[in-house]
Formats: sequence, C-alpha cells, structure tokens
Amino acid sequence: MNRLQNVENVPHNAAAQNDTMEPPDLPDGWRSAELVDWKDPYLAANRRARARRVALVVIVVALVIGVLLWIAATHYARGVSALEDHAYSTAVSEFSVARVLVFPYRDARSLEEQARRALQAEDARYEQAEARRAAVVAQLEKAGARLEAGDADGVRTTLQAINADELRAALNRSDSAQESYDALALDLAAAARRALGNAAWGRAGSFAAALLVLEPSSELAVALGSRARTGAELRTKLGEAKDAAHRGKWRAALRLALAVVAIRKDFPGAAAVVADARDALAPKPKPVATQPTPAATTAVSPPQAGGGSATTTPPQPPPP
Repeated sequence: MNRLQNVENVPHNAAAQNDTMEPPDLPDGWRSAELVDWKDPYLAANRRARARRVALVVIVVALVIGVLLWIAATHYARGVSALEDHAYSTAVSEFSVARVLVFPYRDARSLEEQARRALQAEDARYEQAEARRAAVVAQLEKAGARLEAGDADGVRTTLQAINADELRAALNRSDSAQESYDALALDLAAAARRALGNAAWGRAGSFAAALLVLEPSSELAVALGSRARTGAELRTKLGEAKDAAHRGKWRAALRLALAVVAIRKDFPGAAAVVADARDALAPKPKPVATQPTPAATTAVSPPQAGGGSATTTPPQPPPP
C-alpha cells in the first residue's frame, strides 16, 4: 500500500521538481523571473501594479504636455495676430504666456521682444501727442485770457500760432480741448457783436477775423466781418460828408450822407448830417421892403429985404 502511494506520488514530485528547476541555459546564480512570479504571486501582482502606475504616469504626463502645447500654440497664434494688428500690448501678454514647461513656444521670445519694442515706441508717440494736445489747450486758454482783457489783435495772433492739424487732432481726442474751443468761439462771436453795437468797427473786424481763424468754415465769422467792413467804409464816407459840411459844401455833404443812409438808415450820425445839409440848402425867404411915410417939406427962400423970410409952397403938378 505504501509502495502504491509512493508510486502515485512520483509523477507529482517529479513535476514539482521540474517546476522548481532552473532552465539549464541560465548563468550561475540567475533565476527565471517567470518561475519567481509563479512561485510568489504577491510579488508578481506588485510588479504589474507598478507597471500600470508607470504607464498611467506616462500617459498623464503626455496629456499634460499635449495640453500645454495646445495652449501655447493658441497664445502664440493670438500673439501673431495681435502683432499684425499693431495691438502690441496684447501681443506682449500673449507671447509671454506662450510657453511649454517654462520654455517659449517656437520663436515666441523674439516676437515678444519685438512687440515690446514697438509698444515702447507707441507709448513714446502717445506721450508726444498728449504733449501737443496739452499745448493746444494752453494756447486756447491763452487766447481766452486775451479776449477777456479786450485784446482783439492778441487773440487773433495767438490763434494763428496754433497748427491747424494739431488743433483738429486735439479736438478729436481731447474733451478739454473741445470745451475750450467751443467756449472761445462763443465768446469771440459775442465780443464781435458788442463791438458792432458800439460802432467799434475795427475791433469788431478783429474779433471776427479771430473767429475765422478758429473756425475757417464759420459763416457767422464771415457775416460779422462783412458787417464790420461795411461799418468802417460808412464811417469813412460819413467823415467825408462832415468835412464837406464844415467847409460849407452842403451839396457834397448831402450827397455823401444820403449814400450812407441808403446803405444803413440807422447809421450813427448820418441822419444829422442830412438834416443839417438840407437846412443849409433850403431857399431863404426874401426880406420885405418898407415904404417911407410922406411928410411935408418946406423950402426956405432967401431972406427978403427988411430982414424977413418968406415961405413958398412947392410947385403943383400940372392938371391932367
């Protein structure tokens, strides 16, 4: 019976021995990993778990790098587009974030430097433009101060010193410049009207000319200037009429004064010259001749002898 059991166990023991035997072609001291795994299932599972973790980490890292590449490429494309559109500030920010694991994407670093230099140049130009706009505002305020002082010629000279292109640029980009411009235009028109009302034709013309410098297309400035020139011409003509009246040339004085009135009936002083000339030219009434009163006259005859005198009557006219 024991022999039978030993015989039955022989194949099994042989198989076990074969399982534990190393392949004959392995060097001394080497063991088959497959046999180790089969001998130690826990170790085999641990190795497979580590392999899976390593593979998972590799996949995650690859995904992260892929996402970073995609984000960097997106920012790079936006930076290139902004650089082409001269949006240098946007281009600098886009290129600065176009990085993959700290390293710039493609030539993002050189393009960022290019955009930064362009941004600095643009800032410098902006500062210069701001300085020019501030200078225009200062000139407008200076002209307003001279207008308040009543210096009509000074206002025009100050406005003529402003560059027309810089004035338009300042009006388009500066609210303060536009406010100063509008206020000065209103004040100049009002000053010209006051001068016209006071018959100050020269001042009115200077204010109108200054308004025309400020607003070259202003119809109001043209109209005020025309009224000022007309007033100056009429004043000259009325002065000639007064001079003729002073020299007693009333007909010439009347003709000149009537020419002034024909243009402006209410021109100061014209009506008075017309009235004086007409009075001087009106026919004067002739003086009435007075008849002497008849009085009896007596003729004294030479003394007669005896010392007396005799009165004689005048001879009577013959009867008809």
